[in-house]
Amino acid sequence: MELVAAPPARWHLPLQDGALLELWADEYGVEHGAYEFSVLVRATEQEQAEIVARTPADPRRVMVVVARLPTGSVQDVHTASKPSRDGACVCRPFSWAE
Repeated sequence: MELVAAPPARWHLPLQDGALLELWADEYGVEHGAYEFSVLVRATEQEQAEIVARTPADPRRVMVVVARLPTGSVQDVHTASKPSRDGACVCRPFSWAE
């Protein structure tokens, strides 16, 4: 299995329990009450699992689900920029107090 598009985007998902989930995916959507994250890959038939979509020109190019989380467990979904030196999320609003 190999990535087809540019490197996937980095996503941050603050969860209801206070944890921060970081994952990489080309896109996400909401399906049946869950956030579904996927990547575009070129995969053999044996490697293809959790297929979301296929490209018409090449049946080996498929969108594969990499994560699925119930919407009720997630506070927010946002793309993340590069991590700061301390590894903290730099997507949070800027504050002079910090």
